Amino acid sequence: MNALENYKSTLEKYFGVGTSTFPTTCETANNVIGALHNSQFDAFRTAFERRLERLAAYYPLANPNRKALLVSANEIANQTNWQGAYAEMVAFDFLNSNQDYLPGSIHISKTVPARETLASGLGMQNVNFDGYFDEFNVCFDVKVLQDKSRQILDGIINEAKTALGIDVSMSPEYPLDLDYELFQRHRQNLLAELKCAINSRKQTKFVKSTIIPELSYRIMWGSGVLSAIGTYDTYLHAKNHHGLLFAHIKKFSKNSPSIIVFVVFPWFSESLLSLGISQPDFHNNEIFYRAFCRRFFCQYAKDSSLATAFLKSFTGTETISEVTDKLSGVLFLEDNSILSSDPDLQNVNGFAYLNPNAAHKASRGFRGYLSSLGISVDDFDHDNY
Repeated sequence: MNALENYKSTLEKYFGVGTSTFPTTCETANNVIGALHNSQFDAFRTAFERRLERLAAYYPLANPNRKALLVSANEIANQTNWQGAYAEMVAFDFLNSNQDYLPGSIHISKTVPARETLASGLGMQNVNFDGYFDEFNVCFDVKVLQDKSRQILDGIINEAKTALGIDVSMSPEYPLDLDYELFQRHRQNLLAELKCAINSRKQTKFVKSTIIPELSYRIMWGSGVLSAIGTYDTYLHAKNHHGLLFAHIKKFSKNSPSIIVFVVFPWFSESLLSLGISQPDFHNNEIFYRAFCRRFFCQYAKDSSLATAFLKSFTGTETISEVTDKLSGVLFLEDNSILSSDPDLQNVNGFAYLNPNAAHKASRGFRGYLSSLGISVDDFDHDNY
């Protein structure tokens, strides 16, 4: 039995025979599917199965949302798109976990006309939200909080190695709080620079970028251990990365509260955030989350500049202030199921930050629900300047 056949068996154990729709012939598996088939990750496998068991109970056969849930469950088997599907499963499981408080399970997948959201300024006709709380009139979308900088650099390194036909270990060194858009903007030039700088005959061991002076690469030819270092400032990280929220404006509602749910998971998130999951006393995660949200919620609250001058492809008439006030809050869910000491528990820590300048604020009832899940809620009411 390969890893995909194993996942098929697991999924159908909890949702029924025939509910898996992915092919099982491929031997290649992503991080999650591979771990479920590896005895070294017994705790994770147990925690994952308990999650499937809970979700099957929240969305039984007669529940109209079960079909949409199974789309995500099957997508976890995908080699390239598994991260988003896994994040959705984490969110749906955790946000349903106090069924005594909800009249029914959270709606999965809600489509609304684009005119009800900022997607109208992007030329769209309809917008689909990942979930919707009937009880609180809150819609939300689930996103993966990825390490975009490392993702871009890993792509550059892999392309350079392939083009040069070399098999080496290579690790980038750079300030971990550097703006990922810098790497994105100069990607092609960085790739060309790296390919030109490596001499396989002389076995180049170190390359320093002239395009981004803070970036360098350490290279190891042959076996051994390769290490790299990087500096970090939590507040600079938030300053450079809070713009990620602008990429999701099509999910900002004009008519009701809307939130973005970021899932943090060691196999696809930034290494420093993953360190914060495994070492809660680290505290840098919470500092980053709060600073990240405060910049978006408060920094632009009085900015009357037209958003069209700031946001690519956006044609709406809203100002930057009117864009940022359409997001009611951000929720971070840290999934620690890999390192779970008790696989039967949720293994999720939640941190919610609500926009004090939101056009549509979440109700007290919704805030109470978040608190009932053990989520820390911060509304910036006395820190809004």
